[in-house]
Amino acid sequence: MRSLATAVFALIILAYSVPASAQALDARFSTPDRLMQWITEYRNKPQPYSVPKAVHAMRDHGLIKNPDKAGLLIGFIAGVLGSNQPKAEKLIKRMFPMPPKEQGVIIRAIAYSGLPEWPMLLSKFEKQMPLRKPLINEFITGKKKTLDEMSVDQGPYVLDTLWGYYAATGYHAPVLRIISALPWSNDVRGTSRFSWSKVRAAFNDEEGRDAVNKISAGYMAKWTLTANAERDRSLLALYKMELKYQPPEVSEPLKEVIDAAEKFEADRVRTHARAAIEKVKAKHPGDAEWTRNTYAGSIAIATGCVVASATGFPGFAVPCVVGGALYSGAVKLWNTAR
Repeated sequence: MRSLATAVFALIILAYSVPASAQALDARFSTPDRLMQWITEYRNKPQPYSVPKAVHAMRDHGLIKNPDKAGLLIGFIAGVLGSNQPKAEKLIKRMFPMPPKEQGVIIRAIAYSGLPEWPMLLSKFEKQMPLRKPLINEFITGKKKTLDEMSVDQGPYVLDTLWGYYAATGYHAPVLRIISALPWSNDVRGTSRFSWSKVRAAFNDEEGRDAVNKISAGYMAKWTLTANAERDRSLLALYKMELKYQPPEVSEPLKEVIDAAEKFEADRVRTHARAAIEKVKAKHPGDAEWTRNTYAGSIAIATGCVVASATGFPGFAVPCVVGGALYSGAVKLWNTAR
């Protein structure tokens, strides 16, 4: 009787422990805050087999309805796949089922992963995404660019995606690409020397609109590099190491980033950046991606904030926890006008 009672007690404990474990797992992704906290801490303790569940949570919270506004999350998924090549196919399989609209996030993550077999993976999973065959074909045929092929001046989406890849891996390469945009924060041609020809070129022709994108990218890079380094001091160490190897046009603004990050002055950098970009917009009120008034994308700050998101309303931010500090509200570089 005693042994039977012991066995029954053990079964009861087992029955209760399994649901408790499942509940504990779900709790990590139960709110956008917790999900972003988990993403922020991921590279310190990778849990690749939990990522498909996190992806489903992104869907449930409405964070990936519009891939164009989910760069950080796409970059994160891509980084997980790219840094887990032997497990990549199995991880992708577990991300299904996924509604056709949100499948675009999986497609982009595979293409951005950097895996040499990414075209094969897209072809293999095409059967599970029949309605997204056009997008899959665009990537495979080269009509759509991979993350490595995109320039950082193409819009905030690229910077977001690079920060997401870093959040998943801790790799330096995505950060170095963002650092490469710093010279554009000096002026429209990436140098501190002024000339009227540069100004005319910047605001009167196609080349000029490209320059407006570049100066915006430069300031956005400066701000995000500073904000992220405030809470991730390993980034600060990377910046200091890179000073030895970067040309003057990069090292000079990088010194400013280091100084601001050490003094925790990201807000000052953001204010200056916002003023500079508003000045550019005033002189050239075009429809360039960086200055479009209807822009409601995301901005990666402290490797974890998704801005203007789930509901689709510009100016609304999904709260996120970064380095123990809660950030909520519209963390945007400039006001969105409607």
